[in-house]
Amino acid sequence: MDHLPSPRELHIAARACVLLAYATGLGGIAAGTWLLREGEWPMAIVLWLVTFAVGATLMGMSLLIRALSGVASQLSRLESDLRVLADERTQGSRPPGASDRDPWLRH
Repeated sequence: MDHLPSPRELHIAARACVLLAYATGLGGIAAGTWLLREGEWPMAIVLWLVTFAVGATLMGMSLLIRALSGVASQLSRLESDLRVLADERTQGSRPPGASDRDPWLRH
């Protein structure tokens, strides 16, 4: 995998899942109602159940993608903080009041 999606791209994908869930729900309701008018009530109920299952799956995927987006956002912030700390350490600058002895050196 060459490209890791950014948190913004993941958020857009989550919105697309929600949009697809709503579109699936509207299509399933319309098709089920049409089948109900034709007298095919068992098929209409099956279609509504399948539509509900697909919509619920898409909404669950949206929830998982949003959670992944939040984790990716936190990781990118942590990565930038670590990069700043590593740059400070390589430049040899210490914050005011810091001693020359590293307390974590022996651990």
